[in-house]
Amino acid sequence: MRRLLLLLMLGALVSCQPSSSSCVVIEALGIDRGFRVQGTNSADVTIRQGGCIEFVNVDPTGTLHLAQTKPNSGPPKDFSTPNLLPDPTQKERVVLNLAGEYEYICSLNTGNVVHARTMYGKITVR
Repeated sequence: MRRLLLLLMLGALVSCQPSSSSCVVIEALGIDRGFRVQGTNSADVTIRQGGCIEFVNVDPTGTLHLAQTKPNSGPPKDFSTPNLLPDPTQKERVVLNLAGEYEYICSLNTGNVVHARTMYGKITVR
């Protein structure tokens, strides 16, 4: 009986764990609209330690974008994606294994002040 109860509890615990293949998708919508977590109106998201983010460029103007940690934002760890073509099928995955706050920006140098004001967000890893 104890063994059966233990197996049932372990089964329930495993079924509550998120799929390791599902990542939070953050879309680069464009210079005037910034980044957004897919399905929300926010560029900020909280994920679990070891979770992943997929950045995708869906900018209808055809502008290249990328995502990187904000320069001089400090620990936990820097990341940077390559240039993302405006193609919703091209996603760049970033796995975040260290807990903390990651401020991210699009660092393409467009010379556009609006770009610097809109293309940013924060990922909190717990």
